Amino acid sequence: MANQAVDLEFSLGRFKKYAASNRDGWGIGWYESGKTMVYKEAGLASDDPAYDQRSKEVRSKIIIAHVRRAIQGEQARVNSHPFQYENWLFAHNGSVSRESLLGWLTETYKKDINGQTDSEVYFHWILQCVREKGNVVEGIKTALAEIARTKDSNDSGGLNFLMSDGLGLYAFRFSSPGSLNYYSLYYLFRNPGDRQPSEFISKETSALVRSKSLAGERAVLVCSEKLTDENWQAIKPGQLLVVGPDLGLQTSQLLNC
Repeated sequence: MANQAVDLEFSLGRFKKYAASNRDGWGIGWYESGKTMVYKEAGLASDDPAYDQRSKEVRSKIIIAHVRRAIQGEQARVNSHPFQYENWLFAHNGSVSRESLLGWLTETYKKDINGQTDSEVYFHWILQCVREKGNVVEGIKTALAEIARTKDSNDSGGLNFLMSDGLGLYAFRFSSPGSLNYYSLYYLFRNPGDRQPSEFISKETSALVRSKSLAGERAVLVCSEKLTDENWQAIKPGQLLVVGPDLGLQTSQLLNC
């Protein structure tokens, strides 16, 4: 997320031999002229020329990109992240009890679920709670508290998510105690003029991440790993990071570990 529209190119094509473990789909979500935009496909991103093409074309203040390794749901475009509902974008890393969350949804939020993933149901459950509370942070807190109350958080493989309403960014980290190190999440605040690399290489996916304009802007980057040697900060387990429209940062402890 940046204070001005920036480019952010994700080039998996140069690292095809490393991308096999994330072969189940890919997607990019962004905001353009007030509209919520999503482009996603099934299959291996590094074999799809549309991946490189789309990532080169996108310019936005907020960009959410995801490469999928399936836990629930078949390899299909509808199951790829990020998911969209109205002005919201959502990407999830982990697994939750899909059937439990489906049972909590009203018909309003259940009828628009199109795929077979737990992640999409998790997304709609959060949105339902946000609508009921009339406040984003309180809604997220309520959604997570209910999951924790039923002990689904202890059985889950991770509740990590990144979501946006086009104005701000919300990043949450939590998993069962045995997988906290696996489900990491970091953020980096950048000021223009800082000595900053314009290219990063992901150790997890071996993707090259490149931006020509990001170095000249104030920005907050959120990722499951540290992409550079800069001063990345870990989001603590159970903590929600909120990035405001002015790039102000706030953290809230929503679940205890």
